[in-house]
Amino acid sequence: MLAAALLSLGVLLTACSDSPQAATTTTPAASPAGATTTSIPTPPITSATVTINGHAYRVPTAGGKPIDPYESTAGQIVLTDKGFLPYRSLAALKQTVTWTNLSSKPVRLVLLHVNPRTGGNLSVTLPVGGKYTYSSSTLINFGYQSSSGYHGLVSIGAFQT
Repeated sequence: MLAAALLSLGVLLTACSDSPQAATTTTPAASPAGATTTSIPTPPITSATVTINGHAYRVPTAGGKPIDPYESTAGQIVLTDKGFLPYRSLAALKQTVTWTNLSSKPVRLVLLHVNPRTGGNLSVTLPVGGKYTYSSSTLINFGYQSSSGYHGLVSIGAFQT
């Protein structure tokens, strides 16, 4: 009987102690169908051309060098099947920024909050190999995204390019 009482007391003290409890694990919810997750950085394209669906396309560069995955002042943004190159583009006032679709399918590109008349979005569909250009004579920072789920940033201002 005394042994049973001591055993019960030991169980009670263990339950009330500050000792760590068993870890609770949770399983993350599955991504919705068709959702794309992005990772930074997108791998740089180091070749002069890429072949997509049997057609060769010239790869834009930053002064003859591959576009940096993080940030560039070259005014070139490339969409690949793995994301945008660079993630952030810095452009001077009136400098043309060019998006080029080098992914394996057409995409819708949306520039967020840049429409000069409404402050809304501008949207364009880019075929494989297609290009879209934008420039601004005023200071502006905006995000952009693709229908494939990728996104990036543009800052247009008093940057030296």
